[in-house]
Amino acid sequence: MNEITQSEHGVFLSVFDNGLLIKGAAGMGKSTLALELIERGHQFISDDVVDFMIEMDVDTTQLIGKSPHILKDLLAVRDLGVLNISHVFSAETCLSQHPLDLIIELVDDEKILETTFTGRSSHATILGHTIPVQIIHAHPKRNLSIIVEIAVKNYILYKQGQDASTLLEKRQQQGMQSIS
Repeated sequence: MNEITQSEHGVFLSVFDNGLLIKGAAGMGKSTLALELIERGHQFISDDVVDFMIEMDVDTTQLIGKSPHILKDLLAVRDLGVLNISHVFSAETCLSQHPLDLIIELVDDEKILETTFTGRSSHATILGHTIPVQIIHAHPKRNLSIIVEIAVKNYILYKQGQDASTLLEKRQQQGMQSIS
């Protein structure tokens, strides 16, 4: 049976056990951000190219990402060159594959983002699966590893039914009702 795959450009990690694909233009700092996240205890799957396939189970269908064999455990970081993450850190730092849960899109133009308290998110489709996309401004003075970790934590809370944006809207409506 032929397996249908789709390759995506980006860096793929497991952050708080959620598959995270970091995308963005060349030179945006995706690999450096990945290195920071690995240093903070998260696991590495693939750099530059991620091959996605559909894995079917009795109860679920998942989108699974893995590294092409030629890139396995390798991360290319500007100024450092190619690093073998399993040697620099440990073999446990690298995973062979993981389900995809969230995409972070790094952008360098702040004008793309709306200035709201609700954040800016959208969706992407890979092999027929809709994946949430969180857009983050990659300003060099921002601590992106912390921002990405919080984005993943916020995604986890959202999946559990806790949405701070909806809570804020409810509180604003309640405040407006108490004024009138």
